[in-house]
Amino acid sequence: MADFKTHVSVGAATGFAVAIVTYNWNLIPNAYMAVIVFFATTIGSFLPDMDSNSGLPVKIIFSVYAYFMAAMSLFWMHTAGAGLSLKIFVPVACFFFTIKFLKEIFVKYTSHRGIFHSIPAYIMSFLLPLFIASTTRLNVREQFVIAFAVSTGYLCHLILDEFWSVKAFSDGISKGKTIKIKNIFGKNSLKKSFGTALDLGFNQPEKYPGVICWITVLVFAIITRPTWLELITLIGSGK
Repeated sequence: MADFKTHVSVGAATGFAVAIVTYNWNLIPNAYMAVIVFFATTIGSFLPDMDSNSGLPVKIIFSVYAYFMAAMSLFWMHTAGAGLSLKIFVPVACFFFTIKFLKEIFVKYTSHRGIFHSIPAYIMSFLLPLFIASTTRLNVREQFVIAFAVSTGYLCHLILDEFWSVKAFSDGISKGKTIKIKNIFGKNSLKKSFGTALDLGFNQPEKYPGVICWITVLVFAIITRPTWLELITLIGSGK
């Protein structure tokens, strides 16, 4: 499979392209939004490797999430009128609880190239950001652009992993060898990892997460239904 550096490089290039296209098509209002789209795509490009137990992606993601939880808990304490001691203790506790306890649970119960490398996980990479974006002040068009950006980066990761499962591509790119067509379709041209990044979630090391993931997809499809209907109405009105 492609390494982290390759995934981020391809994700950043894809993010730049998505930002330019959405800005030129007036799907986003300004250059500031284009920057957000760029980073959303880039972040999406390494999300599938969250299940890499010792990998950089999970460290980055849980670090960001820990700071986010600390900030949110501080906001909740301030809103509730809590004292100074609680304003200090609760955010610090939330930070360490997230980065130590939750991260360890996640690492323990996931395996690399597991459910995060699957089609239902890719669909969730669109639905979950769409749900989160729908709770903000972004208009419906911008909500879909953000969700599309994250899922596009996610899909690029999965496709790149499948390309890397073809020996001619992985050897040609990583080792600087010439890529020959006959080697792509030749005997023993595919690695054992081929097909494990874009399956339906049932051929993974974990079995039950595939079912759970599809149920989650259905739940979030229902939850985001009002947003879909709003977009359809917007398109129908020609705006």
